[in-house]
Order: sequence, then C-alpha cells, then structure tokens
Amino acid sequence: MRAETRRARRLKAPAPAPFKNADEVTLGAVVFDKDRDMPATVRGMDGSFVEVDRPTGLAWRVHFSRIRPGSAWERRQLLAVGRLHAQQRRGLT
Repeated sequence: MRAETRRARRLKAPAPAPFKNADEVTLGAVVFDKDRDMPATVRGMDGSFVEVDRPTGLAWRVHFSRIRPGSAWERRQLLAVGRLHAQQRRGLT
C-alpha cells in the first residue's frame, strides 16, 4: 500500500480523571460508568451514590467512585443514542 493512501491514526485523548469525592458530581452532567461501560446523565444524588439514566429510559444507581466525567466523544455518543431512540419511538406509533 502506498504511503500517501494510508490513513493517519488519530491519537486517543486521555480519559478525564475520576471524581475524588461525591461533591464534584453535578446534576445534569454526562458521566461514564466504568462498571456498565457506558455514558449516562446524572439525575440525582443520595450521599455517595449517584442516580444516572440514559435517553432510552434505563436508570440505575452507582457509587461515585465508579464513574468519571464523560469525554467529548462520550457526550456525542449519548446524544446520538437519544436521537436514535426518539427516531425509533416515532416509527412505533
């Protein structure tokens, strides 16, 4: 393969640093759950536990130490999931 036809690999941006305490987590923020391996939006706090949900309606509680701030790519991924879910719901009615 010729050198000029090869695509250059993009370097991955490092993941944001995890939260040090529960006070750093803000409502409405996009976070990444390490256990479920997916981004979600913060909907509530209960001590050291954070309530998160996805645009599809899936919601769960997770300890703040198991989440980190979402990267720009993960925020775009979450928006795309929301748009896809809305499009699919429109097709069901």
